[in-house]
Amino acid sequence: MEFEKAMQAAAAYLTFTPRFMDPKQPQGLWFCNTVAEVSAIQINAVCLGNGCEWDNVVKTEPFLAHFPFVVIVTPNAIAREEMVKQLRPRLPAACIYVITDAGFRNCKTLDEFVSAYGSAHLLDILAGAEELPAYGILNLAQVARRDLRKVPRVLSRFPVLDRGIGGFFSGELSVWTGKRGVGKSTILGQLLLEAIDQGHTVCAYSGELPKEQFREWIYLQAAGPEHISYETDEATGKRFAMADPMTDQMISEWLDERFWLFDLERNTRHDPETILKQFEYAKMRYNADVFLVDNIMSVDFDGFSDRDFNRVQSKFTKMLVTFSKRKGVHTHLVVHPRKSTSDTNSKVSSDDVSGSGDITNRADNVFFLTTHMASDAKGPPVTKPMLQILKNRDFGARGQQWLDFDRKSRRFFPDRIGDAKRPYSWDMAARQISLTDDRGDVDSIFPEEAST
Repeated sequence: MEFEKAMQAAAAYLTFTPRFMDPKQPQGLWFCNTVAEVSAIQINAVCLGNGCEWDNVVKTEPFLAHFPFVVIVTPNAIAREEMVKQLRPRLPAACIYVITDAGFRNCKTLDEFVSAYGSAHLLDILAGAEELPAYGILNLAQVARRDLRKVPRVLSRFPVLDRGIGGFFSGELSVWTGKRGVGKSTILGQLLLEAIDQGHTVCAYSGELPKEQFREWIYLQAAGPEHISYETDEATGKRFAMADPMTDQMISEWLDERFWLFDLERNTRHDPETILKQFEYAKMRYNADVFLVDNIMSVDFDGFSDRDFNRVQSKFTKMLVTFSKRKGVHTHLVVHPRKSTSDTNSKVSSDDVSGSGDITNRADNVFFLTTHMASDAKGPPVTKPMLQILKNRDFGARGQQWLDFDRKSRRFFPDRIGDAKRPYSWDMAARQISLTDDRGDVDSIFPEEAST
């Protein structure tokens, strides 16, 4: 009675002769391409109903489940390939076989096979059956070995970070957090330049910086302190750091079609779909493989209440993870910390990242940039930046990297052992330029703290 009921429901989407349906027969269910093939086989033979879509097959699962397996049967090789493509993902729990050309003994149609060998030999076709691979589960023994040494990645040039996480691997998402003004955008701009220096192409969404300011900061970092001088504004007396014209031109040639920036003016909407479409284009057209979203708070999540805000941020993070893995790229995402994380000397964790916990749960890496009072052998304690690894999925790495900062070039570098003057590859000759005095009232990106 249960089979009869399921068969009646399936008749709305499949063509077959009910009296020929018998799940107890050994051949299983034969899925054909045409009504003519169903007529030639008869016993347990079906095809997609007239006017029905492949998605309708899912509705017939209660009927199909009564058969031990499904066999795709058609001598038409093109139609057979299409049936495999359509049925395998729609019937993930079914054991599916497909008859190869050998099973049809050079016959062009099933009517031709029956005429040549007789209906009694139809089961002989099964000798040419091949089982389709499982869909949705994997044989672990057949999964290719991953050698992280050969996975595309970008090094940060910060020793503790690179030793800890092994580099920024393709297919991963890194979340960056830290208080406003601590330098998250600055350090990530530098990491994009490091990626270019290592042969990668990058694309950035910066939702808060005008393109001219973004360019200014990036070019200062690319130039380095030896190629920058201070120019004085006669109207105000304010001094500005600027790269010399030749350096600026050489950097432009170096970055040409290797550093792409989301156009805030042309893209009037900054919603997740628009950002991802531009990222997709940059990957497809220019083979960009390192991406930056700075920051998630500047993305347009219109139409959602404050109550839904965490949910849509989590959804956007999931979209970035999917994009990174599907395209084999690395994406950096800037997220503000929770307001309660106010004490820079307090211990922080991934839970201190603002928004839904799904953001850090989905991320492969989580980093926290902050400032701490550090002892100085030559004088009183000073405020220095510190980069902390809060999460690393591959190695479970934890650690911290003390940094120093060159205000002229906006470059971070490892404290005590690093050098802000390390040249990028645009400066092939590592030219030396005489510098003017670099002391002066240049705005600091770090909050001022009194010495103790």
